[in-house]
Amino acid sequence: MVWLLREGDALVLPQPVDAAYVAHVGAMMDFGPARMDLLDPQDRGVRVLSQQVLRQPEMLARLKKLVAVPGEWEIRAYLPDRGVSALALEIGLPGAAVSAFDTRGGAELFNSKVAFRALAAGIGVPVPDGAVCATSGDLERALERLAVPTGAVIVKADRSGGRAGNLLCYRDAGMTAAGAVGTHPLNSDEDRRAIIAHTGLAQSLAPHGQVVPETYHPDCRSLCLEVHCPGAHSGPPRLLNVGEMLMEPIWNGFIMPAQSIPSRVLEEVVGHTLRLTGAMSAFGYRGPVNSDAIINSAGHVWFNEVNARLGGCTHLHHLATQLLGPHWQNSHVLVSHNDPPTASIRALLNAMDRDQLSFNPTTGSGVVTTGDDTLNQGTVEYAALAPDLESAQALDRRLTNLSVRGVVQQGAAAPQAGPAVAVWTGCGRLRR
Repeated sequence: MVWLLREGDALVLPQPVDAAYVAHVGAMMDFGPARMDLLDPQDRGVRVLSQQVLRQPEMLARLKKLVAVPGEWEIRAYLPDRGVSALALEIGLPGAAVSAFDTRGGAELFNSKVAFRALAAGIGVPVPDGAVCATSGDLERALERLAVPTGAVIVKADRSGGRAGNLLCYRDAGMTAAGAVGTHPLNSDEDRRAIIAHTGLAQSLAPHGQVVPETYHPDCRSLCLEVHCPGAHSGPPRLLNVGEMLMEPIWNGFIMPAQSIPSRVLEEVVGHTLRLTGAMSAFGYRGPVNSDAIINSAGHVWFNEVNARLGGCTHLHHLATQLLGPHWQNSHVLVSHNDPPTASIRALLNAMDRDQLSFNPTTGSGVVTTGDDTLNQGTVEYAALAPDLESAQALDRRLTNLSVRGVVQQGAAAPQAGPAVAVWTGCGRLRR
């Protein structure tokens, strides 16, 4: 979210941000860190900006003071759910700060895997054979049927992100798992009972929500396509980027733009994506959309889901556009990774400078540290930019093998949070 800031903006985050990281982003994006407000809860145990956290009296008071002139502000939320709309009204922003569609749960509707399958079926977008299950009996029957083609079924929670709600159920223990955090064998009645228990489905209800089992197609390439929907009366949806997702075994980065996709397949995927987002736009949604698709070795395409929110590639596309220009995908390749272990963002940035890895605007090549989670997980996110895939991958390998990694892990100082000037999102961002 920090990459999307402009001077005068405010950002609400669940945790403080290291001042070194903000300075790094500001230097790359040409903004002064002192000219924006970064707000976070005072409770350092907070991990998610829940409605309870955002409605703490101190947080509400800080937000109301920040937006004392309502006409100057709008909200850009990570996910513009009904909670964002309610909060906007509570802190004194006018109703126009969020759309009536979002206020009534529209964006949430398009983040549902159940709703996605209905939308895709209605407009002819290909999806894996699957089912929507509201009871244990539904799922038991679906597991048997959907496992027949490939010997595996992926069971998805209706509303869950980052593959955390996905369970791969397999008959062959040697099958490569991609796109699921958990796995479970599917060879006996006991296995089926355990899978059903995992979902929480009962004979007559789904206390934790419906689940979507689908036939699992192994050994596929995974694509993410990002589109901007300006709104039904402001023009058609516009394709921003097409990236290949690195699945190791779950998503761990991107290659942007996707490489070596046959033109026929790419045209098909883009066409389906624009029809999907066109239907969403006509229904009332405006904002970013990220859709996921898989392609097997024969060139068959299936769409997995659509997300009406910011995606894991949003900030990467934004920073590459700012650093290299609006047509950067015609001249450069970006390779990103999400979780190299690093205990100190400051030490990593210093080592990148020392080893001449940092992005050089003159050559248009180098590495950018695109995310800092050293405080919670001891990891960072980075992106290597270069004129071709081979050069970007070489930069990627150099950072992976960076000698500072051992130094950092052996006792560099813990990151220090920068001074919090003010605040906004986990829900979203306030833009002046």
